[in-house]
Amino acid sequence: MRVRLAAVMTMIVPLGACVVVEEPSVGTKPIASPAATQPSAASVASSALPAVDTAAAQRLLSPDETLQTLDFPASGTKTLSGRIEGYKSVAYALPVRKGQRLDVTMESPSTSAYFNIQDARDTTGAAIFAGETAGTNTALIRVQEDATYVLRPYLVRAVARRGSSAEYTFKIERQ
Repeated sequence: MRVRLAAVMTMIVPLGACVVVEEPSVGTKPIASPAATQPSAASVASSALPAVDTAAAQRLLSPDETLQTLDFPASGTKTLSGRIEGYKSVAYALPVRKGQRLDVTMESPSTSAYFNIQDARDTTGAAIFAGETAGTNTALIRVQEDATYVLRPYLVRAVARRGSSAEYTFKIERQ
């Protein structure tokens, strides 16, 4: 039997890189056989999150940042709040699995508060997502390989230098 499903293509473009994410169109559902509805032992094992590489994540941070590891199910949503004071903030280590979709939104009353997402293994300092450059505080990422991502909230330099502060709330969803 041949089944044809329509798909909507969403472009996610972080810092010049381009990743295409396919999402089913509204009203379409994939047809699965009864055997496909039961997870295999291999798929259960592959759904486990990788260990958090705290040493690599710590190497990315400035002396004004502290690291906190996020612990929540491999698929689900977590909401957390915090405060940035000048250059001081908490960075969050988040394990991600290849193929997962990661949606991160940061809300803040301050127009000077942003966040970056970095792969802990990348020692160049390049961001997978840079909020200030992207002009948004919402990141949509399809994870390319198992990794530890570091979410780093911050204030723009001119505001941080004055010692200003800002409250923020992250909504993090892994699928």
